[in-house]
Amino acid sequence: MANKKEKVVEQYAEALLAYGSDQDSFDSLLADLKVVNDVVAKNPKLTALLSAQTISEEDQVSLLDTLTKGANQGVVNLTKILLSHHHFALFGAVVNRFFELYQQSQGIESVVITSAVAVDDNQKERLAKAFQKQSGAKKVEATYTVDPELVAGVSMQSKSILIDGSLKTKIAKLKAELLG
Repeated sequence: MANKKEKVVEQYAEALLAYGSDQDSFDSLLADLKVVNDVVAKNPKLTALLSAQTISEEDQVSLLDTLTKGANQGVVNLTKILLSHHHFALFGAVVNRFFELYQQSQGIESVVITSAVAVDDNQKERLAKAFQKQSGAKKVEATYTVDPELVAGVSMQSKSILIDGSLKTKIAKLKAELLG
C-alpha cells in the first residue's frame, strides 16, 4: 500500500515540476506552495474535511477556492486534482517531494550547519561557501543551529554529506583510538 502512495506522490510531484518548468513560474509556485502547505499542516481538520466525503463536493471546492485564492494556478490545479481523485491527504507529501525534485533539478543542496556558538552573517556566508565547494552544489540553502555540546567547531549535514569538524567528534575519535 505504501508503495502505491509513493508512486502517486511521485507522479503528482513530477507533474508539478514539469508545470513549473513549462510555465517558468517557479518563484510564485514555490512561495504559494509553502503558504498553502503551512496552512494545511497547521490545520489537520482541514485535510480530514477535504479527504472525507462527509461534505458535498461543492463545499469542498468552495473551501479549496478560499484556501488557494490568489495562488499560482499550479497550486490551485494541484489541490483540485488531488481532491477530485480523493488524494488530498497526500498534499503535504506531494509538496515535500516536489521541493526535493526542484532542489535536485536546480543543483540546490540543503544543509544544516551546527556550531558550538552563534555565528555572525559573515561566518555564515563563509560556512555556506565552504560546504558548497565541498559538495559541488550550484547553490546551498543553509539552516544554522547552535549546539554547545560540540565544544568548538562546526558540523555540516545534508542528505548525502556530513562534514564534522567539531571538537566533540575529534575527542571521541581520539578516545576510541586510545582505548581501542
